Amino acid sequence: MAPVVQAPLFSSISDQSLALLLPIVVYWAYSLLFHWISIKEFPWLEKYRIHDKEEEARNRVSLPDVIKAVIVQQVLQTALGFIVVVADDSEMVFDDELGLARYQLWIGSAVSLLGMSSIVSQSAIAAAAHVCYFYLESLARFFVAMSILDTWQYFLHRLFHNVPHLYKTFHSRHHRLYVTYSFGALYNHPFEGFLMDSVGASLAFLISGMGNRGALAFFSFSTLKTVDDHCGYNLPFNPLQTLFNNNADYHDIHHQNYGIKSNFSQPFCTMWDHILGTHMSREEANKIIKMKEERKAARLAKQTLESTPSEALPVITKTTTSTPYNKDDDDVHSSGNNSGHDSHGEETHLGIRPRLEQRRASFQNKPVMYVPEHHLEDHEQLGLGEPSAVKLAPALLERLSARTQLGNEARAL
Repeated sequence: MAPVVQAPLFSSISDQSLALLLPIVVYWAYSLLFHWISIKEFPWLEKYRIHDKEEEARNRVSLPDVIKAVIVQQVLQTALGFIVVVADDSEMVFDDELGLARYQLWIGSAVSLLGMSSIVSQSAIAAAAHVCYFYLESLARFFVAMSILDTWQYFLHRLFHNVPHLYKTFHSRHHRLYVTYSFGALYNHPFEGFLMDSVGASLAFLISGMGNRGALAFFSFSTLKTVDDHCGYNLPFNPLQTLFNNNADYHDIHHQNYGIKSNFSQPFCTMWDHILGTHMSREEANKIIKMKEERKAARLAKQTLESTPSEALPVITKTTTSTPYNKDDDDVHSSGNNSGHDSHGEETHLGIRPRLEQRRASFQNKPVMYVPEHHLEDHEQLGLGEPSAVKLAPALLERLSARTQLGNEARAL
């Protein structure tokens, strides 16, 4: 395409300068929106928050430090953008009339080749050329740029994780944010941010040949998407999170310990994660979380049992009685034949004695250990089933009360 001088979208600023300025405006405006939402804690939005606000304490960097680092990266980003977009614009401005004429020629040739010249008018050919040039070609260049940036960032991102020196020196800074928020989208080491984000976006712009206005749209949209991926909210009505599988929830998995070796893709598609086997869905992540919680609970239960001193375990054993129990007495009483036993007191004796022995026997080999109530679930997760020797404090109190009652009944005999 032949380059020409094209009138800017706004008379007060060139398209090249706007392509560098607008992404910065988008970054801070969209970040401030999510920051305001986070502070206000609207009930109808809180249910979509990925992590509780209290979990932000896990982050190992303060908000002011994050903002400072982002400003540094944006300065470097703008400097590189000036070199790429502003300093050499000879091939970045297109002649629309020439482009339309070329498409009209191609479409007209195709119509003639198909023998449809008699039924397809020149106005229809001109309309088709307009759609192809202004929409289809622009979209094609945009998707090419997206693919280039996705590819660049996936492999560099994975490299920074797999090479210990690169991770410790550079990329670990971004992972100081366990609970991501919008301002932290561009929180990186300056070298990593320059290489992964700025250079990657510049390559996507140059290779796709999208032009200054294409750069304006692409840089701004990429920035919007990156902020949204770190916003901390899984919003089902957010079109960015609905249209793209690579969204805030997907990237959050990567920021957790269990997913740090997964979900390297950013900022648009998850293609490379699927192809190279590094994809982790939320369902898979939840299974890992559940398994880790069960293991933690089991360890906690084991530590609780091991740390409980033996003298702290009150034992209730079978208490001997001075009056032995005769089974024949119970047989006689239950059959209604109480010959030889002729008093109401004796009848009471026959009815209570078996019950005393039965209830006392239940204590014979069952020492009672106090376990705090919140550890009962841990006990069950150990696979011990319904505990017999391990009971809750309320159960202990119930048995002690029953023992007291038995003693009173026995003395009444």
